[in-house]
This record gives sequence, structure tokens and C-alpha cells, in this order.
Amino acid sequence: MSRKSGYKVKDVTGMQNIMFDLKPNRCESEVYMNAKVDVTEFVKFMKKEKEKNKDVTYFHGFLTILGKIFYKYPHLNRYVQNRTLYMHKDISFAFVAKAEFNEQSEEFMTCLKVNEKDNIYTISESIKNKVAAIRDKKSRHTDGANDIVDKIGHLWRPLRSAIVGVLKWVDRKFELPVSIADENIYYSSCIVSNLGTFKTGAIYHNLTNLGTSSGLITFGEVREENGKYFMEIGLTVDERISDGFLFCKAMKSIEYLFAHPTLLKENLNKEFEEK
Repeated sequence: MSRKSGYKVKDVTGMQNIMFDLKPNRCESEVYMNAKVDVTEFVKFMKKEKEKNKDVTYFHGFLTILGKIFYKYPHLNRYVQNRTLYMHKDISFAFVAKAEFNEQSEEFMTCLKVNEKDNIYTISESIKNKVAAIRDKKSRHTDGANDIVDKIGHLWRPLRSAIVGVLKWVDRKFELPVSIADENIYYSSCIVSNLGTFKTGAIYHNLTNLGTSSGLITFGEVREENGKYFMEIGLTVDERISDGFLFCKAMKSIEYLFAHPTLLKENLNKEFEEK
């Protein structure tokens, strides 16, 4: 049995099935990993790239690294819903963007689907177009998920609570309609937060039982120390989708890509050997 967002995984171990019973909810199955990564080569690489294209940002590089990681370790693109393991049909990364960069500005959810032929340049262009659309006043409140969330959020509290309860039940048993799931950050492969924008380090952030996102990663501020550059990464992941060995390998591969950033020019699905 498949869902709109994913295919049912068949090669599930007995231990995983028991884990689904012991921990049926995503929020009680979280594993948190934190690492301080040397990003000196990445900073040098990005400075050169910005000389050619000023619109390329660290965040674009972060998402490109994640794209290569998800192609290298496809098990990361799994999710559990209703005690069943699924594989996402697409790879998508979600983030929240502000319409304007100030405290009062509204926040809008957005999802970016990536494909095997993408690289840092195509991803940069896609993000730029996404954010431009969000910040275009004519486009606000016309997006399905954002518009529906805003309307439900302003309802009378008992009615709002009842509607949210029904939506959670539908999500668990079936799946939310496209009008709500599309552009919904909780219906993505991984949620991404760039905390460097706010001059802070990486943090732990919980997952949610709604939707299909099994991972949430935060990137902290890039800070200089003794002539080198470092950055904190915080990763929260649903332990039921795979084993800890794979999570550790994925984190090491993230560190490797930061140390070898020229690989970001290549297609996301191009294999890279860590030396």
C-alpha cells in the first residue's frame, strides 16, 4: 500500500516492526546529533562563487550538501506513519521564509524539490525564485498550505482544536489533501533551518507527528577561530527509519563535503568517495 507521498517499504526487519509498536509516534523516537564542523574550505569556495554570482549564499550550499547526502544515503528519505515504513517518492527540503526581514514580518512555509541533475547553481536559482515569489506582495495568501493554516489558526479555539484533531487523524490513517500538504514543511524529506542568519549556533529542534518529515537540521553561524572557520550542525532524526550507524556515516559525509566543496558543482546523484 502506497501513499501520495511515498511507497511502502517491504524489507522491514522484525526489530523495526517492534520499534513501531514501542514508539508509534515520531516525537518519541527522536535522536539528536550535534557536530562542530570545519568549514574553512567551504567559506573559501563560497567567496569565489559569490564573485561570479552574488546571489549564491551559504544556505544554497547547505541544501546542495543535503541533496548529495540524501542521494548517497536513500534510507534518510524514509518516514513512518501509522506504524508503517514508507520511502518518499521525491527528495524535498522545507524551510520557513519571512516576507520581509524584520520581527513583525509574516513567515511562510515553502518546500523545494530537488532532482538528481541539480547542483549548487540550479538549487540557488530555484531558491531565489521561491523566495522572490514569497516576498512578492501579490503572491501572499494565495498559497494553499499557508492560506489554509492561516484561516484555521484564526478560528474559535474549540472549533480550531476539533479541526486540527480531524486533520491529524486523516494524516495518520490516509494522508492530508494536496491543498494542505503542498508547500507544507511537515510534508518534506527534511526541514532545514539556517540559524546563522540570526547569529546563533545550532540547536536541538523537535520533530512533529504530523506529516512525513523524519529529519530536521539546523546550521549555526559560521565563526572564525584562529584563522579557520567552524560551524555547528544540529540534526534531529527519527531513529525508526534506519540504524545509528547510517546516521553517523551521513554526518561524517556532511563534514567531508564541507571540506571538499567543489563537489557541489556536480550533480546531486554523482557518487563521491571519501578519502
